[in-house]
Amino acid sequence: MYGIVKYPVSDMRSEPKFRSERIHQLVFGEVVLIKDENDNIKQNDYIYACDIRLNYCGYVNKHTLFILDEKEYKDFSKLNEVKISVPFCKSYGAIEYLLPFGSRLYTNSSSEYTEFYLPNGNVYKLVDTPFYKSTEPMEIAIQFLGVPYLWGGTSSYGFDCSGFVNRVYDVIDIILPRDANQQEENLQSIETPQPGDLLFMEGHVMMYIGNNKIIHANGHDMCVNITDLDRENYGSYLKSKIRKIGRITG
Repeated sequence: MYGIVKYPVSDMRSEPKFRSERIHQLVFGEVVLIKDENDNIKQNDYIYACDIRLNYCGYVNKHTLFILDEKEYKDFSKLNEVKISVPFCKSYGAIEYLLPFGSRLYTNSSSEYTEFYLPNGNVYKLVDTPFYKSTEPMEIAIQFLGVPYLWGGTSSYGFDCSGFVNRVYDVIDIILPRDANQQEENLQSIETPQPGDLLFMEGHVMMYIGNNKIIHANGHDMCVNITDLDRENYGSYLKSKIRKIGRITG
């Protein structure tokens, strides 16, 4: 069975209960593969599922999902997918939500994105365009200056460090692993950073934007912010701890 997120954000937790660690987030329209047995799905609020984009697994509240069998999912997945690449989009019609960055919208059209469909067949529209003017990672990232830091967050309602860079690259169709240590292991190591490269220290990832500056979601400023690695005490500390520069290829 599959689940498609039907609200702006759905938390993935480490245990099948609300009062457990948020380890990941799914945004509107993202898909999970449900691993639980039917009896567990019926009896429990939290079910074990895997984000199919990242193969990242944990417990998701079933009430935040449209639950589909394999045939229903196969039919629905024939629609064209559109990703929101601006911080938020307001919807109206069957749903009236403020949909976050990275949300998946599904439409019959391949060019005129005017109507979108839910798995139950209902139709909704958007007030504004879902597309940002640029596909450059740095330009996309700078839209989110000041967005709160949130452990486990992957949306414009709140990011953690790896969730931030993962989502920025996701909207331009580059898939990175979910967590900073996985990203570090996955990327080619280089000596000198260029804009868009990722800088890694223990437990933290940052995006290099040039002129010895980085943008990152961090617990120091408690938001997405730009740090100068040469001119700030915090920046000097980060610079001293960098252990790898990773380049994204492809």
